Amino acid sequence: MDVNNQLLKELLHKTDIAFEALREDPGSEECQLAYDEAKQALDSYITTVKELLQVKHRYR
Repeated sequence: MDVNNQLLKELLHKTDIAFEALREDPGSEECQLAYDEAKQALDSYITTVKELLQVKHRYR
C-alpha cells in the first residue's frame, strides 16, 4: 500500500503544481494542457483504486 500512497501523493503534487501554474497564467494553452493531463492521470488512478476496492469487497 505504501507504493500506492506514494503514487497518489505524486499525482496530487503534479496536479497541484499544474493548477497553480494555470492560475498564474490562465490563458496559457501549455498550462491548460499540463493541468488537464495531470487531472486525467489522477482521475484514472482514483477510478482504478475504487474498482480494485470494490472487487476486493465483493470477495469477502
